[in-house]
Amino acid sequence: MSNTMAGLRVWLLGLLTLVVVLGLSVSGPAEAERPQRMILLLEWFPNPDHLPIYVAQEKGFFQEEGLQVEIQVPADPSAVAKLGAVGQADLVIVTELNLLIVRSEGLPLVAVAALVQHPLSMLLALKESGIETLADLKGRKIGYSMEPLEPVLYRAMLATVGLEPGDYELVNVGFNLVPALLTGVVDAIGAFIYEKVKLELEGYEVVAFPFQEHGIPDYYELLFASSERTIAEKAELINGFVRAMEKAHLFTLAHPDEAMELFFQALPDQRATPELEELNRAAFAEIWELFAGSPCHNDPTRWEGIIDFMFQNGLIAKRFPLEELMTEELLPRGCLRF
Repeated sequence: MSNTMAGLRVWLLGLLTLVVVLGLSVSGPAEAERPQRMILLLEWFPNPDHLPIYVAQEKGFFQEEGLQVEIQVPADPSAVAKLGAVGQADLVIVTELNLLIVRSEGLPLVAVAALVQHPLSMLLALKESGIETLADLKGRKIGYSMEPLEPVLYRAMLATVGLEPGDYELVNVGFNLVPALLTGVVDAIGAFIYEKVKLELEGYEVVAFPFQEHGIPDYYELLFASSERTIAEKAELINGFVRAMEKAHLFTLAHPDEAMELFFQALPDQRATPELEELNRAAFAEIWELFAGSPCHNDPTRWEGIIDFMFQNGLIAKRFPLEELMTEELLPRGCLRF
């Protein structure tokens, strides 16, 4: 009897060991395949500038890379770059201009890829005001919201037509830019393509002066960026995110109509009214081409051009070496310079 019991105990122990081993072999891959959560903080409310991100989400490109990306909208858009630098989000979206300013303040934010390749920004006026050229802004008021960046940009633009600071007035109107323009508080404002399209759809004739056509060097409008520490700790995850975005950009460029529908699928409130749907479609039509080339963000000529401009205009304390501002290590092979 004792021999039988002993044998049973040995058999049970062996069975238990087998179950544990099988359990580990089954649960191990399951753990490995569980999507890794990442937080992406936008720089503004969701709009067509972000369309490839939602394409990646809806097409499953993030999931293919083992990622679960949580897209967050900032409570304070002006704080996004600093939140990224201190690791409050895995990735943030910033303009190249803001990235340079944050680095100049000593914060360790690094660009890992591009979302939008070229500027979306401009000075905007109403045609009814009699403004047809930049020179017509002499004696006028120009509204802005962000210091010290915007005043420097507008002075540089106006200098290209011979206007000096005393020839016009810069007025900080906060974020009430469009109301200030429409009520005549100012004669021109800093704006993005989105606001330009919105005013046009509302029946206003506008005159636009895009940055890159009026004295501002070309730059990457929207970049994905992360802290140095997050890049070191989560390089593989960020690399997967960038691979997913490469697929999303290619899909968006090849299938713009379907990409637009995926945007609405992800964000039904963006077509809550016919007017809002029309606005999103029209804005996307104007910015669609600016996704070409992304996620590559490593053209040294473009970086050096805007670095020189910002240094010469006192916006940054020094000319940063490129390796402090961006990394190529997480880019797809097609972006790499040999």
